[in-house]
Amino acid sequence: MVEHDFVLCHDRELHVRVWNRNAQNTVICWHGLARTSADFDELGLALAEQGYRVIAPDTLGRGLSQWAQDASEYQISNYLTHVQDLIRHYGISQCDWVGTSMGGLLGLVVASMTDTVTINKLVLNDIGPEVPTSALARIAEYVAEFPEFDRLSAFEDRIRQLYAPFGQRSDQQWRNMAMACGRRNPQGRWTSHYDPKVAVPFDPTKTPADAWSVFAALRCPILLVHGKESDVLTDAIVAEMKCQQPTLQYLPIAGCGHAPGLHRPDHIGPVLAFLTDL
Repeated sequence: MVEHDFVLCHDRELHVRVWNRNAQNTVICWHGLARTSADFDELGLALAEQGYRVIAPDTLGRGLSQWAQDASEYQISNYLTHVQDLIRHYGISQCDWVGTSMGGLLGLVVASMTDTVTINKLVLNDIGPEVPTSALARIAEYVAEFPEFDRLSAFEDRIRQLYAPFGQRSDQQWRNMAMACGRRNPQGRWTSHYDPKVAVPFDPTKTPADAWSVFAALRCPILLVHGKESDVLTDAIVAEMKCQQPTLQYLPIAGCGHAPGLHRPDHIGPVLAFLTDL
């Protein structure tokens, strides 16, 4: 059963989903740019059933977490301070990390910060050290859009169209996603459940200059999940990642773009096998 914590991180309150609170081994799951921790509902439960404690935060300004006072807070460097606070709060000295898109970039950096926590295993869900400019521009465009709808059913239709690349879902799973990533605004209309300022510092022309060197230096086992239709993680980037990390494990998922939802048995099973050595 999932529990909900609200943890103070650098004077900002973050909402955190927690499964199997008292388990010894921990997996941190971190979502993408405009998503929430609800993306890990299925994976979190599956990991908990395998004996893991699972910690999945809503990033600042998303879901039930507090919004920033200034748009400049919506930066990877600031999110890393929140990661450090959460690690201290939950008493984590080592853990596994599952990160989708932005959450994967965070995990990549955290795995290189050996003075903070030891990442035993790293799952990168449809993200590499480089993102094509065209994909960044596409993401920036839709993150900045805030259409409004009178009815949840109309908002759900948009969610189904926008996140079709995540993979097939049941009607109930689509409804759950719409409820998790939507909210009624002060005018009583359904819209996206994140601070519009999240998109302000997002520059589609920039990617971390040292990300490739950070990736190449990692020494933990890595599983790369690849939506085969993704415009974020291209075949060329995958090939270079394999060259720089020869022991990298690779999971291509047909019928998905950016990014596989990690909600289906054929998504979850290989992730569990990687983390549990089954």
